[in-house]
Amino acid sequence: MYILIMVVSFCLALLILHTFSYHRGIYNDKGVKSISGLRAFLASIVAFSHFVHYIYGLDHPWVYDKHYFSWFSEENFFVNAGKFGVLLFFMISAFLFYRWLDNAAMTPAELSQKLFRSRLRRIVPMFWFSGLLIIGIGLIQGALVPSAKALEDAVLWLFFVGSYHIGDLNTSVVNSGVEWTLRLEWLLYLSIPVIYWLNRMTEGRYKTLLILLSVGIIFVIGVALREFGKTYTDPRPVLGFAMGYFAYKYRDRLAMLQHSRRAGMLCLALAFFALFFTSNAYFYVIFLACLTVIFFTVSSGNALLGILENKTLMAIGEVSYSLYLIHGLVLYGIEQIPARLYPHNFWMFTLLSTLFFVAAFYVAKLTYLWVEKPFIGRSGGKAKSSMKSTASN
Repeated sequence: MYILIMVVSFCLALLILHTFSYHRGIYNDKGVKSISGLRAFLASIVAFSHFVHYIYGLDHPWVYDKHYFSWFSEENFFVNAGKFGVLLFFMISAFLFYRWLDNAAMTPAELSQKLFRSRLRRIVPMFWFSGLLIIGIGLIQGALVPSAKALEDAVLWLFFVGSYHIGDLNTSVVNSGVEWTLRLEWLLYLSIPVIYWLNRMTEGRYKTLLILLSVGIIFVIGVALREFGKTYTDPRPVLGFAMGYFAYKYRDRLAMLQHSRRAGMLCLALAFFALFFTSNAYFYVIFLACLTVIFFTVSSGNALLGILENKTLMAIGEVSYSLYLIHGLVLYGIEQIPARLYPHNFWMFTLLSTLFFVAAFYVAKLTYLWVEKPFIGRSGGKAKSSMKSTASN
């Protein structure tokens, strides 16, 4: 039932967005169009994974954690949906950012400056805005009491090194705890100048080895964060950085997949399989393999039977970072509706899910236009245009 709720409500939401020309002001046909469309699906499936956790938990105990095991079932969707989005997002990041290593004309200092300036302007404003909203909600509801400890927690959270608590406020209740992935992404960005310098020192002979070693180090840090950190961390998606790099490294060979309908159909089948087959423990390797094939195909420009080049989807993809950060707050708003006021059945949950998607998409569009875009527009024109021209190859 819950899978059908997602499919029906997502399609209804897209129809509503199309009717009201959602794409106006945010549609961007630069770069690899299929990746833009893929971003929309990934952010949406992460959002729904949190929504379904809520509606399922209204009537049933939630048991779909790391201990749950079933070979192939609908219940695996509850476990895999969020992982599906995060792993492919990590592949996209690696595909886009390891190309900075090919900017041979820049010194390591110049590359570091341009890279970090672009990342700070792209990531921090929206993250801080979402944090201020969380803090504001906590203050209004009385869950956050101003104190020196709360101030310290807030500063650490805003600089990506905090826990899920600002004072007595549990931030993960408000935003679904999505910020853990950004810590691992920052490790990717921090590794690139180091790899760039070492690659120049070794005259490019060990570039792939250096990248794989850096991915291994990030993976180990991820394991340490999982074991000893104060917040949830899954180190396994870090392996997606390596797969994203290989998609970039072999992009010329993968170009043959761009217009292949068979490859598109295979990817849709693999996506279905990956969502319903177990990713428990070492079976994650199978999950990784399936999604790697999907990403290799999509990164070639294959739109999976044209689906990923839909204008509305691409517009959602353009605001996917805002959607990723803000959907938890939209869900938190829905959770404030007393559950006893509506029936818990397929039709009501589908209506509620449609409302969730539409609201999250429009809030993400507004925050993209008012918070993200003003900073993106000022973030290093030359570096940005260079990145986009490479992405269009």
